[in-house]
Amino acid sequence: METGNKMQSETIEIDLVELIGVLMSRLWMIIIFGSMAGIITFLMCVYVLEPKYESTTKMYIINRQSNETLTYSDLQTGTQLTKDYQELVTSRPVLEEVRAELSLDLDNKELKNKISVDVPTDTRIVTITVEDSSPEMAQAIADAIRNSASAHISAVMNTEAVNVVEEANLPEEPASPKIVKDTVIGGAFGAFVAIVIIILIYIMDDTIKNPDDIEHYLKVSVLGSIPYVDEKAGENEKKSKRRKKKHRSSEYGSKTATTPVDMSLLSPGTEVSKDGY
Repeated sequence: METGNKMQSETIEIDLVELIGVLMSRLWMIIIFGSMAGIITFLMCVYVLEPKYESTTKMYIINRQSNETLTYSDLQTGTQLTKDYQELVTSRPVLEEVRAELSLDLDNKELKNKISVDVPTDTRIVTITVEDSSPEMAQAIADAIRNSASAHISAVMNTEAVNVVEEANLPEEPASPKIVKDTVIGGAFGAFVAIVIIILIYIMDDTIKNPDDIEHYLKVSVLGSIPYVDEKAGENEKKSKRRKKKHRSSEYGSKTATTPVDMSLLSPGTEVSKDGY
């Protein structure tokens, strides 16, 4: 049993090593896919996607059980009502008042989708964040939501006061898309897709590539192997050699051509060919 488990673990290890080798041999494919995906993501972030800006404002809600001092019980009660605050900030009366104040061409659902409300754990600070394609509009909506929600929460929950912790800021840089981050993520996703494709091709490929595959998959010993010879490639190689040989012969003939002889330099009786050489 131990021997069988050892053989199985060794087989898995060999397969993993082979798979890594396949991935390394297709590294160019992974790089191309990653580069293309990164470039496409970058172009979409720059030329296609609309920049979104976020403006954040904060308010602090005080709810005393007595008119004298703020007790721990008051704080604990306020912490338990954080979900109520979140719902009241995006309630219909608040949204309608903000739409009328800013003359927004949006319905309540569209305006609500622009707003996110968060109450950190063990605090009574309500953080309101508004996202819009215009930084000025995002700031205006955030301030209007805070003012309207403050009055609505005081009236509904009979709180003592809703104080402003932070006015809405004017965003200078878009919150999305994040060009560098999104480009890196896009490139990584493209490389991941390439790796998945390579692995699938490797798993589905059941062809025999070498004698070791025959012994591994068919459990048959290999007695010998015959090398494959491409006849067309051999003929082309022979033709190439012939052309080179003819070319060398022609060069040799041109170099060994005779040179004309000056007749005045020859002694009487010397025989010369009919061509004068």
